[in-house]
Amino acid sequence: MNFGEKIKINFENIENGIKLSILNFPKGIAVSALDFGTDLAKRTVEGYSPNKEEEIDVISGIVEEVTTGDDIVFIYNYGDILSSMILVGSLCKKLLPNTLSAFPTEVGGIFYGEKNDAYIRIAIQKMIITKDALGSSLEINLPVETDMSKFKGEFSKIAFTLIPEIQAIQFGYGCAISKKANSNLGVTPKRAQLSFAPHLKSKIPALALVYNIVLESLAAFILVNI
Repeated sequence: MNFGEKIKINFENIENGIKLSILNFPKGIAVSALDFGTDLAKRTVEGYSPNKEEEIDVISGIVEEVTTGDDIVFIYNYGDILSSMILVGSLCKKLLPNTLSAFPTEVGGIFYGEKNDAYIRIAIQKMIITKDALGSSLEINLPVETDMSKFKGEFSKIAFTLIPEIQAIQFGYGCAISKKANSNLGVTPKRAQLSFAPHLKSKIPALALVYNIVLESLAAFILVNI
């Protein structure tokens, strides 16, 4: 599975994991195991955690925590493509002048926020006990200089390919744009909003709580390619 034009990535299924190759990544970019570990740790929520046996080996392209300009190759034992995309994002975010962030907005019809933490926790605990899963949604805030006309198509193509539970993606004002006149649009927000069906295998109680870092990583990859 291949994606990208300027920076290219290739995912190859191997025994017990994924071989990830990243081509055309610039040399001299500092990156550490902590960068990867911090992002990968964001997948852990109540009721779901990654495989404890997963292990990442750097085969080429990074020496003494600096990229060399050669093809970057990882062997991700007991990993999957979505977790491998997080590694791609950890690197690509190093090339962006501004930050981006992805965060849950709704879980099972409950607005995600501090005042609703207890309700969400109870809903998730019920999903764990019944081995069920909730629909959910998230939002990605993009840098103000993002060319949305280029971003939308590339992001959607890969997102729908990688995550079958994605049911809808909205950009900017989304469907709310139909309620506006051109004269009162104002500055259109640079954002993407995604809605998920419940996890098909019921292994993750609410996808937005785990896949936010995956979609943030995908957004970073798209940004460095447009």
